[in-house]
Amino acid sequence: MVGAACFSRNGVLHMRVIDRHIATQVILSTLLVLLVLTALASLITFVGEFNHVGQGQYSLMDAGVYTLLYIPSQAYSMFVVAALLGAMLGLGDLASHNELMVMRTAGLSVMRLGISAMAGGLVLLGLCVVLGEAIAPSAQRYADNRRSQLIYNQINLLGNGGIWAKDGEQFLNVKQMTKRNSAQGIYIYRVDSEHHLLSMAEAASAVFSNGTWALKDLHETRLSPAGATTRNLPNLEWHTYLGPELLSLFVVDSDSLSAHGLYRYIEYLRSNGIDANRYIIAFWARIAQPLSLLVMLVLALPFVFGPLHSATTGQRLVTGMLIGIGFSVFNSIFTQSGVVFGLNPILTAWLPTLLLAIISGIAVSRIR
Repeated sequence: MVGAACFSRNGVLHMRVIDRHIATQVILSTLLVLLVLTALASLITFVGEFNHVGQGQYSLMDAGVYTLLYIPSQAYSMFVVAALLGAMLGLGDLASHNELMVMRTAGLSVMRLGISAMAGGLVLLGLCVVLGEAIAPSAQRYADNRRSQLIYNQINLLGNGGIWAKDGEQFLNVKQMTKRNSAQGIYIYRVDSEHHLLSMAEAASAVFSNGTWALKDLHETRLSPAGATTRNLPNLEWHTYLGPELLSLFVVDSDSLSAHGLYRYIEYLRSNGIDANRYIIAFWARIAQPLSLLVMLVLALPFVFGPLHSATTGQRLVTGMLIGIGFSVFNSIFTQSGVVFGLNPILTAWLPTLLLAIISGIAVSRIR
């Protein structure tokens, strides 16, 4: 009994070593591939910024800073492809040195080795989520605002034309936000249930504090069957669902929003009866992307234990690139088709990943 217990304990320790070894190989290979892909994308971005160098105060150094700030977004967009390539290269390297063959000879199944690779995949998934939710959106937004400030000598968080928004029976037009909690050029139009104009107000500026906008230098005109009346107020508190964080989402492309930002924007659109289908698809696609990373790791197994067992590194790279790019293109086309044809948002966002998972599962089940 003591011998059996020692054997069992040693077996568990050996499996932990194997799990750690395979997971580390997958993580390091994926990060190396991600570094190369991101470096190439950053080089293209940097060269593209040459067109803006010399405009206003925008220098070559500023173009470099802009490129650096965009690295998290570019890394996030390439993470899924990098995971496939990293798994194929990492596991392929183990196969080339006959390490995987020794493990299988010792009685480990392909599924068990896949679980070891998944342990590394979970670490990569966590890094992918942190990049996509916490780092990339804010870094990209800061980069765009900084470039606009240097080129045009002013910063407008709402873009050059400002934004229009709806809050219940009020329509809001904000021309400029130079700081996160302050705005300039605010126009508020209030209508009734039949869309008849009831009042229009103009405020020179507004400051957001404690969940309320404090309007400054307000000029309001109210319309009624009896005629029009006007009033001028130096200050007025204005309660609205449209805070600074939500207003800033109006000028950000859905692809660069975090899942949290998309969720808040969807809530706003739904509360005002505005079609949110496009953003619901983007939200679920954002959720599906990190999980497709794990599916890519599973997909790498048939190529390591199957036709690419003795392939060169170059052959694995080409095969992985074709599969990764093909998946990305299909995912993008299907997502846009869902927006155009009004398909179910959840189905539109998840179907490419589900199809890839089914194909991966079938391919793994045929490994001998």
